[in-house]
Amino acid sequence: MSQIDLPKIYNPAIQTKQELIDNFVVRTGLFQDILNDIKTSEMKHPEQHYIIQGSRGQGKTTLLLRIAYEIQNDPQLSKRLIPVIFNEEQYNISRLFKLWESIAEYLKESGDMPDLYDQMQNLKYDDDYERRCFELIEKALIVRNQKMIVFIDNIDELFAKFSKQEHHRLREVFIESAELRVIGASSISLEFHNDYGKPFYQFFKMPYLKGLSIDETRNLLLGLGRHYQNDRVKDIVEKQPGRIESLRRLSGGVIRTIIILFEIFVDDENGSAFKDLEKILDSVTPLYKHRMDKLSAQQQEIVDFIALNWDAVSVKDIARKTKMESKAVSAQLGQLEKYSIIEKEKTNTKNYLYRIQERFFNIWYLMRLGRKWDERRVRFVVEFLQIWCDEGDLETRANRHLGLLKQGKNNLAYLYFQKKKNRDEAIELSRKSYEKEKTPDNAHTYSMILLWDNQIEEAVRIAGEFLNDLEFLEKYTQDVIAFMLLLMAKKQYHLALKMFEENPHRFIDRFKPVYYALMFFMKKDFPNEYLKMGGELKETVDEIIASIQQLGNDYQ
Repeated sequence: MSQIDLPKIYNPAIQTKQELIDNFVVRTGLFQDILNDIKTSEMKHPEQHYIIQGSRGQGKTTLLLRIAYEIQNDPQLSKRLIPVIFNEEQYNISRLFKLWESIAEYLKESGDMPDLYDQMQNLKYDDDYERRCFELIEKALIVRNQKMIVFIDNIDELFAKFSKQEHHRLREVFIESAELRVIGASSISLEFHNDYGKPFYQFFKMPYLKGLSIDETRNLLLGLGRHYQNDRVKDIVEKQPGRIESLRRLSGGVIRTIIILFEIFVDDENGSAFKDLEKILDSVTPLYKHRMDKLSAQQQEIVDFIALNWDAVSVKDIARKTKMESKAVSAQLGQLEKYSIIEKEKTNTKNYLYRIQERFFNIWYLMRLGRKWDERRVRFVVEFLQIWCDEGDLETRANRHLGLLKQGKNNLAYLYFQKKKNRDEAIELSRKSYEKEKTPDNAHTYSMILLWDNQIEEAVRIAGEFLNDLEFLEKYTQDVIAFMLLLMAKKQYHLALKMFEENPHRFIDRFKPVYYALMFFMKKDFPNEYLKMGGELKETVDEIIASIQQLGNDYQ
């Protein structure tokens, strides 16, 4: 393995201040937005507080630390602001007064207010201890002519420990005191923010961290490569974009996963997306296993069924498989949704569909706890994405035909097809080539040009010769994709569906993104089928839909 200290880049809390600043190359937009808010807010009046939301591993902790460090490093900000940084886990804070005590302990250790904690202890038998503690903090800040920004990771867990009375009291502090501002982070949906009857209903600014985009992923990998002086990563980013992009989409662009991918690249320049995936899954197994171990037996059984199904399922499906009552299933799903294990999808009926929320967790489950065919299903999607996302692979077909053309082979027909010219001549050339030698490759060329000419039935008949050829399917996957997309561009949706349902080589599993693109076009016939799709496929399916629409214009 590499000499890079993975735990350090994996866990921002154990990085030095300078290391974290140097490695901070994504989330820069939100960082600047919040920092500008801090700079322009004089805090003469109570300011609105932040809770940054995002799934696990999306960089919430890093962002909190980066903002805090910028306050410490900025001469003007550090004069008027004191950042207080809590660790990710605060097991000692179970009551509101403990929060004020912990702030005082931090300020004692930092040297900002060395006597504050001792002053609090002198009041510990006071009946109004919590209120007196906060008054001490507030008074000390006013005397010093400073304000405080408190950074609280996993703020949802902290708030969950407080009583309803303490929630009301904390809200009172937030709306009355101009001395204190909180910037928190949470990985789960916050019930107290969305419940009209709760004190903190719609109270916070709540920016959401989405998965990294393709450009952000490149920037992160290249930034890590520069920091650790490794040129190998730069070569992979430039020469194997599909290898990176396929895993970005599967993981949802989670920063933590991309960092693991960086270490894999350092060790193995000549891998594949599927091999990379297996190594990443090894790294996250302890995390995901712990997540499953925390669930009850019934919850584990429900998660097992949903995860192995991969696509979203109904309560009725779950009840039938688990032999539980539908009401019991619904109750457990409510808890699993609260834990951010499950998400629900609205349908055109009063019922919902349910799927695993973190899609990479679902992939881990299929690969590590599923049957052998489940692993094949994941492999099909990974290989599809690597082909789809790699421009070099998508150009393979054209280059192959150009190479044959130079050798004197009759592939001029496909060249005409690509350039969308001389259609009649292309039909004649491809027909003669096919009749002379009925190979899967010639069948593909001929069927594509027949589709171009709207000879649909004949095109589909000829296509059977390569669609049923397993060797061709596996070697020239991009050619099969091209045929199915053009067939759908010709609005032959029912013929395409027939291929998915009847082909002996499991087309739905093998070409899953294309299947969901087809379901998009067949929403009238299957209104809820498209909704079953997981988020890891959405970007790809959207691109396929756009490609089909473009093909429809190009090959009318």
